[in-house]
Amino acid sequence: MKKETKKETAVRPVYKRPVYIVGTLVAAAALIAGVSMYCCQDGGQPFTLPVVDQGVIVAKVGGDNVKLSELEKVKASIPQLKDIPMEVVYNQLLEAYINNKIILDEAKNEGLQNKPEVKKLLKDAEDQILFQAYLSEKLQERMTPDQLQALYQEELKNYQPQEQVHARHILVNSEKEAKDIIVQLKAGVDFKELADKHSLDKDPNRLNGGDLGYFTKGEMIPEFANAAFDLKKGAFSQKPVKTAFGWHVILVEDKRMAPAPSFAEVEEAIKARFVELAVPQIIAQERQKANVQIFPNAFGQKQPALTGPADAPVVPAETVEEAEVIEDEIPAVAADTAKAQADADEKAADANAQ
Repeated sequence: MKKETKKETAVRPVYKRPVYIVGTLVAAAALIAGVSMYCCQDGGQPFTLPVVDQGVIVAKVGGDNVKLSELEKVKASIPQLKDIPMEVVYNQLLEAYINNKIILDEAKNEGLQNKPEVKKLLKDAEDQILFQAYLSEKLQERMTPDQLQALYQEELKNYQPQEQVHARHILVNSEKEAKDIIVQLKAGVDFKELADKHSLDKDPNRLNGGDLGYFTKGEMIPEFANAAFDLKKGAFSQKPVKTAFGWHVILVEDKRMAPAPSFAEVEEAIKARFVELAVPQIIAQERQKANVQIFPNAFGQKQPALTGPADAPVVPAETVEEAEVIEDEIPAVAADTAKAQADADEKAADANAQ
């Protein structure tokens, strides 16, 4: 009866593999997902590569060796392949890697890296990588277990506990079935016994007598939540409750105010909060040290003030290994600047054309 929640997006490290490799391999991963090559032709156990040495050479492209360790690094950089064994994706991974290397070598042989437009793209990419790397390093320096705990304690001050109920339910197809179950409950038949026997909810986590555990009102669909929270502790619904899933009979076993989450339960959120608070501080500190002059622009706007108190308390953040800090959490300062410049250039070109 719980509402659907958005799936967490896979986190990625700041130091990514080149896009030209990752793009091809992600496409290969999509194909791999639909291929049952994990098992042998006879349906037995998955095959295993005879190679275990990560430094072993698995191919040669021109005069360059391709090591298994290189394929492992590429695989690790693709979220879609995270939980798939190497032996399952090995052939596709190697093929994609070789194809990318061939094209890259040909591009270098033709001197594309020396073309002005390519040089500009390479310089932009280098600047962005340096921007990301610097902020990532500073974030890691600032994050300590003590700071994480301090931020956790600070966030707890704002914690607003919500009421929870611990409920069980029996789900059936018709109102008549639900009413029959209510009659049996009134006659003293055990709720858990009826749930195991009649409930259509076959979630393996709730096979124990229809147990839903503790939940807040917002975690359930409204019809179910309203009925459950209206019941007193120890009471079961006297009328069937209709939802999109069918007809329910609900038993409330307990009510309480939700306890504060433990540090382990909210550790990732605490790290994300660290990023949110620490990055503006890092930028503000660097701006105070830099020689920055901003002049009135063409629209007559005044100079903006330098942003952010550099001496604000420092708070925790995610490590480079755990999340793509820059891309997901840090304001894309460089990207915004580049876009603004591109827009200005485009307007200037249009004006000249007219």
